[in-house]
Amino acid sequence: MANIIRPHMAHKDEARLLLKQVYNTDTSLEIDKVNKILNINIHRLIRWKDDTIIEKLYEVFNQTKTKFPNMDLILFYKLAVS
Repeated sequence: MANIIRPHMAHKDEARLLLKQVYNTDTSLEIDKVNKILNINIHRLIRWKDDTIIEKLYEVFNQTKTKFPNMDLILFYKLAVS
């Protein structure tokens, strides 16, 4: 994940620190049964530039169309609307 976000960062050595911040951020889950999607809403970070970088990571994640294990739900990552 650090390798995905590094190109979008001014201080490339801080990629892991940014990911640690994401790991400690509140998240909410919503199931969209009609479209078979598990929405993973990560709360916004302190700085908007960090949100922009994390959105790049989620674009890569969402392109994979990964399914939640043992369920027919596609994982969809996004930053929660404040």
